[in-house]
Amino acid sequence: MEDAIKTLAGRSFKLFLKKHSSNKIKGILSGGAVTAILQSSSVVSLIVLAFVGAGVIPMKSAIAMVFGANLGTTATGWLVAVVGFKVEIEQLAFPLIGVGSLMLMMLESNKQWKHLGKAILGLGFLFLGLEFMKTSVNQLAENFDLSPYVDHSPFVFLLIGVVLTAIIQSSSASMVITLSALYSNIIPLESAAAMVIGSDLGTTATVLIGGLPGLPAKKRVAMAHFIFNLVTDLLAFLALDWLLALIEFFGVADPLVALVLLHSTFNAIG
Repeated sequence: MEDAIKTLAGRSFKLFLKKHSSNKIKGILSGGAVTAILQSSSVVSLIVLAFVGAGVIPMKSAIAMVFGANLGTTATGWLVAVVGFKVEIEQLAFPLIGVGSLMLMMLESNKQWKHLGKAILGLGFLFLGLEFMKTSVNQLAENFDLSPYVDHSPFVFLLIGVVLTAIIQSSSASMVITLSALYSNIIPLESAAAMVIGSDLGTTATVLIGGLPGLPAKKRVAMAHFIFNLVTDLLAFLALDWLLALIEFFGVADPLVALVLLHSTFNAIG
């Protein structure tokens, strides 16, 4: 995908991206909006890394977009808590691979269309790869029982959130597991909040792996994501009692809504 973007990145494409990431606020809003639609900060962050590797957007804009993706991923929790469903972006994988492959084979004489097909194919493989990573440990996610840990401190749930999300490569999936446990009264709100904070840190593993190959700028964007989440999540955990008291002060009675509100609040503060 990175190779295709390098070839396709003409003047108009670069101007479009620069326009929507020309300053920090625009970058954060763009990253947040796209992540809210795709419901995966990992996908958006990896695409941003590809743009940085292709030299299409500068590192500063990329970091702003990754920060925005961090906030946009909280939309999944709101959908699950309020609406009760979430969009499966993995369903796009095979259509994208099919279309990209056909364009790559049938339009080989036209370099622009060929490289566009290559980019679409790469995006399809990106979605498929993330799906394989999640479904390969699907049994772990489905059968993960939090009840044995119910008497442990919130710090244990923080670590569970980090490890579980790093393994299943999806903070959205961890959020659904946590909301389910909270809804079933298996764990209290404080433990659920600690687990969500941990999952926010665990999701950086995907971007760190994606940033290993390539230019130093890609590694810096990945490290900026990790440092941002680490600082934000540590502060959120230390101020957990105050954050929960603030949400209670505003009269939020539903624990599911309280949890996703806390998730959005500490990411926005971050």
